[in-house]
Amino acid sequence: YTFEERSKAIFATDARQIADGHAAEVYLKKTDQAYWEERNKFDPASQERMNWGLLLQESIGREASNRLKVALKDADYELTHAKHEWMRSHFDFISEDGKTLVEVKNYNAMKRNQYDPDTGLMPVADSVQCIHEAAVHNVERVVLAVLFGGQELVLIDKQITEEEKERLITSEAAVWGAIQARTPPMPTTPDEARKLFPSSTDNSALANSHVEQVVAQLKTIKEHIKKLEEQEAKQQAYLQAAMKDASLLVTFDGRVLATWKSAKGSMTFDKSALEKEMPEVYQRYMKETTGSRRFLLK
Repeated sequence: YTFEERSKAIFATDARQIADGHAAEVYLKKTDQAYWEERNKFDPASQERMNWGLLLQESIGREASNRLKVALKDADYELTHAKHEWMRSHFDFISEDGKTLVEVKNYNAMKRNQYDPDTGLMPVADSVQCIHEAAVHNVERVVLAVLFGGQELVLIDKQITEEEKERLITSEAAVWGAIQARTPPMPTTPDEARKLFPSSTDNSALANSHVEQVVAQLKTIKEHIKKLEEQEAKQQAYLQAAMKDASLLVTFDGRVLATWKSAKGSMTFDKSALEKEMPEVYQRYMKETTGSRRFLLK
């Protein structure tokens, strides 16, 4: 997908990020092409995961069809909401009668306790994705088919009401409005804040009482972190001293408690040697970079 395509609407994957509190990330992806390209540049490892995901998707879809006793069709297409041009989605599978969507996921087994087919329990991000897809495709039933660790397939049948759709549309509309107005949502991570506000001026921002309170809270948190890091270092050093040159720390019954193994050596570029031996070449390939902002509490 291109930046031009993805910047025209909020998709189901964007809805997941908004639900997880990262509306600012979605804002950046829709308004900053350089940021979008950086996030979507080719990565062999990611491509490998994507390829396996697509291969497993077909198998999961077939098994979901068998268990649901519903004939499924591939739904590899994009739709736009009937009333909201800015709301779009892609899909995995749909029943032949067009009334049920099946959304496929392939997750680590460690996530299994976050899902319960009997109660309908699932993380908010998955729930929101199902509602988003249902709203765009105008259906009331979405089945989330999750394969955990390649070992267990769980189907969660979700009935979606018009009220749920409307609540989500209202929430996403607020984010879309911010995108159109170029008014960034509140960042929830330092990285988002740095991307939204990459350079500083000589101006001063006036802190209100709430901001002052947050400053005091952050100072306390940093003090706690420092103390915990000191304790962590002492405990780790104690265990490393107990291991000496051993690569494993085990119990009497053979259970591994810790590992401390030598990493393989690697080749690195010695830029200092190049600068010393070939200074003209070194200078030729030097380039100036924009200075990053550094946040410090006073």
